[in-house]
Amino acid sequence: MSAYTYQFVAPVLKRMMRQKTSEGKKLIVPMKRWNIIKGDMVEVNTGKEKGKRGIVKDVHRSRNAVIVEGLNLAKKHVKSTPDQKGGIFTKEMPIHYSNLQLIDPSTDKLCKVRRVFTENAENPAKPNKIRISRSTGTPIPKPEWKQTIRPKDGPLDTPSSVVLLRTYFQGRTV
Repeated sequence: MSAYTYQFVAPVLKRMMRQKTSEGKKLIVPMKRWNIIKGDMVEVNTGKEKGKRGIVKDVHRSRNAVIVEGLNLAKKHVKSTPDQKGGIFTKEMPIHYSNLQLIDPSTDKLCKVRRVFTENAENPAKPNKIRISRSTGTPIPKPEWKQTIRPKDGPLDTPSSVVLLRTYFQGRTV
C-alpha cells in the first residue's frame, strides 16, 4: 500500500476498530500476514509475561490471538456435572499477536522476519515461501507438528450411517 493510499485508508480502519458490533464487542480486523505459526518458539514483548518464552500451541487468526504453552494462565471455575468433576482449573489464555516476537533458532535471540520466494522443484508455477531472519539472514524452518488423530466414535456419538440420512422434506409431512 502506498503512502498516498494509506493516508485515506488508515483513518477508516481506525474508525472501524473503534466501532462496536451489535453484541457490544469491538470489531476485530484480522491481520493479513502472519509470521508466527503453530509450533514456533516466541517471546512475549509486553504485559505481565514480558520476557518469558514458550512454544505456540494454537493460533486464532480471526481474533489476532495466539495461545502460548505455559504463558498467560488464568483460573477457570467449572461446575461439576454427572460425568465430570468440577473445580478450579488453570487455562492458557490468548495473547495478542503484536505482543509476541519470533526467536531466531540460530542465535536464540529475538528477530524480525521477512519472506522470500524460492524455486519449487515439484511445481515451478508455484514457488515456495520461506521465512528468513532479518538480523542474521538465516532461514527459519517451519516447525513440524503432529496432526491430532480423531478418537473413535463413542457410545453417545451418532453413527455415520445415520448422519447422512435425509430427515426433512420441505412441503410435506412424513
